[in-house]
Amino acid sequence: MEPSVLLPSCSNWMPGMSVCGRQGIKACGNCKLVVYCDVDCQKAHWPEHKKACRSSMAKEYWRPAWDRDGRTPHWASGVASKNWHNAFGGSKYLWGNTPAVDILNLERNEGIGYNEDIALLFAASGDLRHVVRTIAALPHDMMQQFDVTMNDLEFDVVARNTILLLLALTIQDSTTALPLSNAEALIHVWYSASLPSYVLSQLQDRVKPLITEVCSIITNKPPNTTLGKTWQFSGGRTLRVVLKQKDWLRLAKFLDVPEDLSVEDAAAVRRTVTLAPERLDYRDRWFLKEASPFMRIAKQRFQEDGILIPFGHPRTAFDTPNPTFFQGQRSWPLDDKADPSNGWPVLDVQQTSSPAPQDWYGKLFIYIHNMIEKFLDRLQRTKIRFVLYNIDARELPQHLEHNRYARVEVANICDGGYIGIRNTLSLLSPFLQSPRQNVHATFITLFINAVKEAVKWGDPKDETLNMQFLTKYLPLPQTPSMNDADMVRIWDARDLALDVDKFFSRYMVTCDFEQISVDLNVEMKRSNTIVEKWPTQLKLKVGQRGAEEEFRLNLGSSFAHIERYVEWRRV
Repeated sequence: MEPSVLLPSCSNWMPGMSVCGRQGIKACGNCKLVVYCDVDCQKAHWPEHKKACRSSMAKEYWRPAWDRDGRTPHWASGVASKNWHNAFGGSKYLWGNTPAVDILNLERNEGIGYNEDIALLFAASGDLRHVVRTIAALPHDMMQQFDVTMNDLEFDVVARNTILLLLALTIQDSTTALPLSNAEALIHVWYSASLPSYVLSQLQDRVKPLITEVCSIITNKPPNTTLGKTWQFSGGRTLRVVLKQKDWLRLAKFLDVPEDLSVEDAAAVRRTVTLAPERLDYRDRWFLKEASPFMRIAKQRFQEDGILIPFGHPRTAFDTPNPTFFQGQRSWPLDDKADPSNGWPVLDVQQTSSPAPQDWYGKLFIYIHNMIEKFLDRLQRTKIRFVLYNIDARELPQHLEHNRYARVEVANICDGGYIGIRNTLSLLSPFLQSPRQNVHATFITLFINAVKEAVKWGDPKDETLNMQFLTKYLPLPQTPSMNDADMVRIWDARDLALDVDKFFSRYMVTCDFEQISVDLNVEMKRSNTIVEKWPTQLKLKVGQRGAEEEFRLNLGSSFAHIERYVEWRRV
């Protein structure tokens, strides 16, 4: 049996060979990506480990292929140049693209001693990260009823959230000891492209019977009939899922690996996206921005195998495709930039203690594991009711109760390209508690595209790079050209230097936030009390301690750096 991920395993293993199995206590002095139990294991593993440890990509002076070859990068030539952001691979957003938020933040709002029942609405939830972080932060001794309503338009998102919640609600009552922690099982279903077979067995033993029972009852109903099922668990916990008949039948298939799909086939399908030869220049562009050279090596490993565990941990148990990703058709559902890091705060992950300090995914694993452990603990102690829908947010009002929710969180459906801020508030603010019921009740909106739109509405000079700021962190090429790798990196960092408040003020005026407030009886809170206004902008000034690391971590992340949270209350 393989060692637990929580006790760092000696990295002396190779596919097809025996695993050392002892605990790793000493990190490799050069890369700090792996740990060994002793010098003998380190020496024995060196022929394999040196491929990563001495990789040219791990050198400070590494340059992207297009730069080394003196050629035009792929996105700047031909069709690609029309939109270099063009996504490649699948189009589903199964993981977050902004850092997880505790949308309750009791301490700064109602107070830890608050004893009224609490209801939360996630109107466009995406994955479970906000729910996990919010529940993980609940007080130990919370006695009141806690209700969480989640909705998302993407069926795959709702299906995976349902499966993860059912697993979380049943796995703790299990008397069967797993070779890994409950939190680890949840992490792999959520993020890993392949699973240990015993994790799939947990899904099929605990979750599948609950869903197939529903399917057997509704099999003769018309496909578009909407049907709800409520499952009851110990401690007064419940989960209600509302889906169309045809989607219930689809949900059952999310727990079965397609018959003709081996783990090798699934890995090859995924790599046609994550390691596509035609995307080499794009990957090099992202790698150049990484906070450290060994971050590139860690990310490359994740692109290769898609398993969220520490760099040196044995992979041999991961022998089964994760069926929540591979549904029937042979394709990978996410794009080639999708990454588990995109849903968590990068500074918190970086500060997570790890025996291999350069192993980004090892740190991320530990960070998420700690978060899920707290989530599972609170889940057992709290009277909690979940309700999940899979509809357009515009249809939600017919399922909701007015004046009910202490928080309404809508992700960025308020952006102009989606429902828009006026329509979002008009539709959903009546379901927020009134100030008479709860003076802290808050409606949380996220704008990801607003600043970019406002920049384009103004003077063309607004799009000029702030070189004075950027060159304090990044080297300027001696002969600047738009294809020079250093120049490309400066261009990619430009939003970290924007005067974001100026442009968001312009956006608020153009969209007439004041009139929206008057018309809909809502007001913008002067100070956010739930989540920072600019969670991915730089906090430190040039020259301050840690400023360089913060800049590089933000630059290497996939965040837009212009995400703006606006909090509203009813008047």
